[in-house]
Amino acid sequence: MTSATAGRNGHGTASRRSNGARSVQAARRAARGATQDFQTLFADAEALLHSTVDVVGDQAKQARERLQESLNDAKERLADDIESLTDRGREAASAVDDFVHVRPWPVIGVAALAAIAAGFILGRR
Repeated sequence: MTSATAGRNGHGTASRRSNGARSVQAARRAARGATQDFQTLFADAEALLHSTVDVVGDQAKQARERLQESLNDAKERLADDIESLTDRGREAASAVDDFVHVRPWPVIGVAALAAIAAGFILGRR
């Protein structure tokens, strides 16, 4: 009986860790998707900027320079924001994982109450 209990405890720990890992992977996929969208936006804006090279005049030149500066600033801010969000996401996932490991029963209780409430609400329809 002891070996069966030990096997279940080990499996539960691995399961919790794999759930946390899946959450982190999902967050990474979402961040990659957002990054790709912004990179496409930046590439399109730069293409527009380069296509207006033939337009002459001081105002056009100044507008291109301002646009290029804005694009460079936006790229830097986006890179910083993504790094910050990734770090915060890792910290939050780690904090939740630690909390669940330290206090599993309150978490189970809250999850059960949420499931009962959802069942009650959906059952009334």
